[in-house]
Amino acid sequence: MARMSKRAFNNVVIFAMLGMIFLFNINSFLPSATVPDSIPLLPADGYVLKIEQGSYKLERVGQQWRWSGVRQTLATTPEQHINTWRNATMDIVKPPRTVLQTEPLVTVVWLAGASQGMVYAIVPTPHKVWIQFNGDWYLLNQVTIDELLPWLGDSEEM
Repeated sequence: MARMSKRAFNNVVIFAMLGMIFLFNINSFLPSATVPDSIPLLPADGYVLKIEQGSYKLERVGQQWRWSGVRQTLATTPEQHINTWRNATMDIVKPPRTVLQTEPLVTVVWLAGASQGMVYAIVPTPHKVWIQFNGDWYLLNQVTIDELLPWLGDSEEM
């Protein structure tokens, strides 16, 4: 059996420690997966059946769309409204405290084949629309609250 000198044994220990440091920090040496800049508000392959917010509804009836709870004529057609939801994107961000303390507009989107609706907590501010979805907060890109929920301007007084 060969004996190692003290110097050779120290070199083995040093290289073993360097190897362990490398293994424990391997994630910092590998390229990280990039977070997408924007994610879609709805899944690309999602077929929308209904959008509900409070007493308002936009639902598919056969080949047509029907508004429920809306007392006035809206500026957009149901098809334009659905396309707004399909084309909207959002960025993951941390909201300010004022957004967290505001009561959200809970909106549920029902997709074909899904057993549960997609629940969005929407908080409009003067220049931005904040959305909480699946526990994360997002900032809606280039879509106003009036485009997303056009019935919000619908008042009791007619």
